[in-house]
Amino acid sequence: MNFQETAQRYAELLLGDGSWLTEEFAWTVLRPRVGPLTLSDVAQRLAGNSHADIVERDFEDAYTDNAVILDATDEAVMIVDLHRTSNTPDPDFIAQLSRNVDVWHVSWHTALSRRMIHARDGRIIAAVPYLDPADAVGEDLDSVRAELAALSAAQRDPWPAVEATALAIVEERTGARLRLDWFDHAHPSIAIDQ
Repeated sequence: MNFQETAQRYAELLLGDGSWLTEEFAWTVLRPRVGPLTLSDVAQRLAGNSHADIVERDFEDAYTDNAVILDATDEAVMIVDLHRTSNTPDPDFIAQLSRNVDVWHVSWHTALSRRMIHARDGRIIAAVPYLDPADAVGEDLDSVRAELAALSAAQRDPWPAVEATALAIVEERTGARLRLDWFDHAHPSIAIDQ
């Protein structure tokens, strides 16, 4: 599937049965640079100095328990937060998660900002507030030139082109994929102390 088809698939998801995702959503994908990365590794990164218990939860229970959902793909570990439970939209927190991994993050909230962040080894490579490349900052924007160009082109298209493009970028760079039926099942999760 090419990039445009992937972006179209996400646009259809956001316009169709997945429209509830447009209210509040955070998707963070960690792809290891050195050695394997397990759910336990990511849970411990999320918990910081606290003990990280991984428990199977559906999304309703995750909300009740102040938890984020984790899932391992063939190439990465992803964190899905539908209720702003975690600090993942915070660039400093993303930088902390990125030790020995590439991290790609996209999030939005209807009352707050939209953003995309790419971090590696504790550094913010690119942060794109409002999903608008004109506002992008970071240590190596040249390395994400193609991604910024795709977001820039989507700015001219009707909603939800920008959000769909951001989701397609995360999929393309990490190999992780979101499908609507994925949200119908329980997954490993970790409760976040706030």
